[in-house]
Order: sequence, then C-alpha cells, then structure tokens
Amino acid sequence: MAAKQTKLREKETDVEPLTPGLYSYHTAPDSPDQFRLHLRVEPDGEGILVVNASIALHLNRSATEFAYYLIQGKDNIQIVDALSERYDVTREVLMRDVQFFIDQILFLSRKKDLSPSATIGFESHVFEKNLSAPLRIDCCLTYRGFNEKDDASLIANELTTEDWKTLLTRLYNAGIPHVIFFGGEPTLRADLTELMAFTEQLGLVSGLVSSDPKLKDPAYLLPLIEAGLDHLTFCLDPSSSEDLQGLSNILDQDLFTCLRMPVHTDRDYHDLIHQLLDLGVNAFNFIPEDEYSHAHAGKLQRELAESGVAFVDDMPLTYHPHAPEPLFSVWDPDSQPAQHFVIQPDGSLTNHAGNQNNYGNLLREDWSTLWSRVMAGGAA
Repeated sequence: MAAKQTKLREKETDVEPLTPGLYSYHTAPDSPDQFRLHLRVEPDGEGILVVNASIALHLNRSATEFAYYLIQGKDNIQIVDALSERYDVTREVLMRDVQFFIDQILFLSRKKDLSPSATIGFESHVFEKNLSAPLRIDCCLTYRGFNEKDDASLIANELTTEDWKTLLTRLYNAGIPHVIFFGGEPTLRADLTELMAFTEQLGLVSGLVSSDPKLKDPAYLLPLIEAGLDHLTFCLDPSSSEDLQGLSNILDQDLFTCLRMPVHTDRDYHDLIHQLLDLGVNAFNFIPEDEYSHAHAGKLQRELAESGVAFVDDMPLTYHPHAPEPLFSVWDPDSQPAQHFVIQPDGSLTNHAGNQNNYGNLLREDWSTLWSRVMAGGAA
C-alpha cells in the first residue's frame, strides 16, 4: 500500500530528532475504532509501524513522526503544532497529511486479508543494511518433515515451548516487528497454536509456511487464526487433484494466503493461476523444480505480474536436512537489503535454515551481541 502525500522539507533548525526505540499504543476502551500500534524508530528517523499485530508498515521520516506523536496521545492539532517546528510547510498541508495518515491507519485496522508488509509515506524508499534490527525473523521450529516426524535426533535439538517464548520476547524487545514460523514442517510442533498466541500477545505480525493438509480442516486452521496467525504460505502440488481439494476451506478465511507452487518447464500455469485467484488466493510463490525450470518460472512470473497477479517471493524455504541439493527459488536475495534472518531449532541466529556459520545463540546471549556480529560481518 503506497500513500501519496506531500513531500515535506525539513527546516534548517536544531530541533532534536526522535529518540530511537520501540513505542506502543492502544486506543481508549470507549473509542469507536479500536486498534493497537507498535512503532520502531530507527536512528536515521525512519520507522516500522505494526498495526493490530497484523501488518508492518515501512515509514519514511515524516510518516514516522506522525505515528510517534499519535502514540504519544496527541490530537491532530497538537501533531501539527509539533511538526510545524520541524518542517517548512503550511499548517493546512500538515493538517491534511496528518488526517490522511490517520485515515489510512483506520482503513488498515478494519481491512481483512492484509498483506503482511507494506510501504506508507511520502516517497518510496528502501531500508539500508545498517538497521538496528532486522525487519523480520524466520523461526525454524523444527527440521522434521512428515517423513522424519519421529526422528529422535532432530527432536533432541529442538527448543522447548518456554525457550521459544523467551526468544520471541527478546525479538520483540529488539524491535523486530514480524516473525514467520516454518520448518521442516512447523505443524509437527504440538505447541504451534500456543506460540502463535504468544506472538499476538506481544504484538508481533506472525506468519506460517506449511504444507500440512490439516490446514484445510477449519477445526485445525481456525484456532491458529484466532490465536493470531496473520498470513499463510501454503505449499501444494498443482498437478495433484488431492492437493487442490479442500483449498477453499483455507481461502474462505480472513487470512492473507500465498500459494507456493512447484513449476516445471512443460506446463502452462496461466489458467490454473486465474482459477485459484477466483477462489480467493492473495498471492503466489513459484519454486522451480530444477535448474532447467528456473528461467521458465521467472518468465511466467513476469507475465502474470503484468496482469496484476501478486507474488510474495521472500518467504523462507522449507528446509530438508537430508536433501542432497538446496531447492531453487525465483527470489534473488542479493537484490534485497539485509532484512531477514533465521532462528534455528536450537536457538542459533543464521542467514538461512541449516546454515552452520551462525552468529551465536539467542537463548544464551543477548540480541545486541548477536546483532553486532551481524553488522561486523563475523560469526560466533
């Protein structure tokens, strides 16, 4: 979601910048529009705003200040008073932009099937690598897949429920707005719903990457949504009629759903994609089946994107500890800033699932120690 607002020019004054940190807000109990806000202010003045623990908005400096003063409990006039000291613009323009910003927050607080991430502000921008913390952490709950669900050696290295709650609290305190649970197969963890509820309690945006057919059963999926699940990447084989059965039980829910599909060179997916869109799919993620399918998947994605089909290409890939070769992906991580990192099943912080070159263990060290190693380009 991109907002079109006036580009504000800062005054040449010695006004103090906002203090970096994490700020929270909840509307008054008697307010007709209820919403929660969590704002992370970066040292450069830009920010990340989480609305209702459902969507993370990337804010430029002026939009960050709008959010900051709103969280401080200021009304529109008081916000304009504060911003008049900082920006060379008329009060009328500021009043219009402040109201526009608040209207967007209200719109997002009421909207269903929200994308987990968006940009809102005065101009488009990309976060640089020197963030105070990542924009997202991917939590690999287990290396186990359906074929290894009883593998004692893999289970032995997994964190307990309380360990994961400790780590999630540390991620929240570091100002990380967004976590994604994946594996292996994360639904093999009996505590998945409990962990989802804990992320909601903290105020984190939460996602899930899974191929578990149980998700097509409302009796299993609805408790996850009620606990706080905000978006789902569901992996399926489009050539299998069995995989497609019951898909509407997922797509009928108030849940942003991306379908992850393997792509092969000898198949045309255009008609299937549009059929799935009609069913309610919000976005797609293509995974080439082999190196020969990579170019085909990229070409297909470009063609479909031109017709308005949405793609989400930075969700974590399912990790198979015994797989001889890594899966292929259309996503090029070199084209993205350093925003996403992985917590392994034992609590280690790495760049990718299964990565042995880690930055340390978040259960045994504090976040600032691990993040300083990331920024220095070193490992534990």
